[in-house]
Amino acid sequence: MASVGPDRGENASPGRRVFRAVVGLLVPAAVAAGLILVVPVEAYLWMKAVHLVTVGAWVAGMLALPPLFALHVRLGAGAGTDVLERIEHAVIRHLVNPAMVLTWGFGGWLAWTGGWWTSGWFHGKLALVVVLSAVHGSVSAETRRLARFGGSETARARRGFYMVLNIVGIVSTIGTVFLVIVKPF
Repeated sequence: MASVGPDRGENASPGRRVFRAVVGLLVPAAVAAGLILVVPVEAYLWMKAVHLVTVGAWVAGMLALPPLFALHVRLGAGAGTDVLERIEHAVIRHLVNPAMVLTWGFGGWLAWTGGWWTSGWFHGKLALVVVLSAVHGSVSAETRRLARFGGSETARARRGFYMVLNIVGIVSTIGTVFLVIVKPF
């Protein structure tokens, strides 16, 4: 795939990787801060609705990719994998990444406005969202790995890992929903 090169993915310099990590942390924080400064408290229910939509897009995209990875590895090299690479890249870049940024941004606004920072259920939810963010990072890294020359062949040993990613994502999502709705502590 053309987007993969010596300055991208796992082959990127340590400085570039650090830069990407810092940007990945700062952009959602900036979105949340901007929303806190601009959006009035009266918009709480609208912001909650938008947050749920972005969460749905984020989780759906993340959970759709590991089965595509398994198919990608099963097919090996060829025209089919070129199409899968483009699909995987488009899903991560145009759906999953923006949805994660918006999820964290709107979630930060909701937590700030709702005063949830000291609630026990919120701490549990936040921990699960961090786990989902780790799944996101793994899915994103795997998208780059598979796009490299020979990526399908070297990924054969990771096929079981794709199932683990899906299970961790599903369990974290279910736990998050229960904590938000039930607020058990």
